[in-house]
Amino acid sequence: MGAVIRKELADHFGSARFLIIMSLIFMVSFLLTHLAGQGIRDVLAEGGNTYLEGRTFLLLFTAPAAFFSLAVFLSIFGPLMSIVLGFDSINRERNQGTLSKILSQPIHRDEVILGKYLAGLITIAVTLASLLLLLTGMGLLGVGVVPTFDEARRLFVFFLLTLVYMGFWLGLSILVSIVFRSVATSAMAAAALWILVIFFLPVLSQAAASALAPFSDPARPRAEEIAAYSQVHKAVNMVSPTGLYNQAGAALLDPTHRGSDQAFRIAMMSRVDRYLLARFQGGIAFGQSMLIVMPDILLLLCFSILTFLLSYVVFVRQEVRSV
Repeated sequence: MGAVIRKELADHFGSARFLIIMSLIFMVSFLLTHLAGQGIRDVLAEGGNTYLEGRTFLLLFTAPAAFFSLAVFLSIFGPLMSIVLGFDSINRERNQGTLSKILSQPIHRDEVILGKYLAGLITIAVTLASLLLLLTGMGLLGVGVVPTFDEARRLFVFFLLTLVYMGFWLGLSILVSIVFRSVATSAMAAAALWILVIFFLPVLSQAAASALAPFSDPARPRAEEIAAYSQVHKAVNMVSPTGLYNQAGAALLDPTHRGSDQAFRIAMMSRVDRYLLARFQGGIAFGQSMLIVMPDILLLLCFSILTFLLSYVVFVRQEVRSV
């Protein structure tokens, strides 16, 4: 399996399309971090040190810059890196006739599929770690704030969360490369799944929540209606890997985040309760944040394992003929 991993790593890092998509992601990430850093410097110059205390550095990844924050950008366009690595990993070699030659050697099928998946995951991990380290350096130079230990470990867990999220898309792209023999068809199928999960599932979750738990008066919803809407929206959103990633990332990178239904619970409060919340709003400990995000992380990990297992089972049972 080591030979398969080394061969795939050489192909990935020498691939022109991977270098192009990686360069685009790096450039946009640098731009978003630069804009977020400018906003942080302005707030610090106006005396916002107390408000930003304990999460100044993390705002580089969560502060909206231009259209969205860096974390949201990774959730939307990060999967494209996994799709580029995996959408033709099997059918390309099948069409070239090299897959049957590989399997004629003392290499088992499980070593081929596992080696391809691990090589893609290692490539993503190296790229993502390089990106976060470079952005950390930009934050140190641009904002002049050193991350605390709590911020550093939150960022490390966010790196692992992003790696699991990318692993889901890598397994899904390898699966379509096994199911479809045409490279063009597998590319279109992977792009269609990306559009469905990223753009349509959030709309469907809101539509399902509005249909199953409607408000009698949208202008003045009752507390029980808001609670029901929140529960339905949260339940439907759990089938979306992107929704799970966004929920977990928000709780990790924002110490003031209290859970995925925080906005709904705030809406249920009276005016006095909202004032007290704003008056004493403070960050929570890292352990408490982990308790909030652990269900989302475990469910996202299950999605990633499931896509790889599906790829593994389909590939092992599939017939491979020499061309």
